[in-house]
Amino acid sequence: MPDPPPAASMTNPNAPPAPPNAPGGYPPPAYAGWQGAPPPQYRPMLPAWLSFGGILVIVGGILVLVGFLLDAVANSSAASGIDTTSAAQNFYNTMAIGDALVGIGIFLAFLGWLFHQMSRHRQMGMH
Repeated sequence: MPDPPPAASMTNPNAPPAPPNAPGGYPPPAYAGWQGAPPPQYRPMLPAWLSFGGILVIVGGILVLVGFLLDAVANSSAASGIDTTSAAQNFYNTMAIGDALVGIGIFLAFLGWLFHQMSRHRQMGMH
């Protein structure tokens, strides 16, 4: 078993002296090198209204928008007249990619809404 870390007064000459041992034993004799609680861990700085679920909803919305824009491009190319096989294949490919993006975007938006609801209920203490 490794040795406990040295007391704060041994590593920092400016540290205050250790408190006298109280009847309850502060610090406990088994933890002579006890340093106290670790510093708190902080999450990335996000506004209070934004959660991981909110970010997923935004990404999903952007994918839906891009998918609909691709569908509009494909429809405008069809409106100008499809007269060759390569133009028809281009129309089909653009529609397929646009529809896939819309589907993925809707799924991400729903998943983000679900994560957002779960995080809000956890903050309120509801189980």
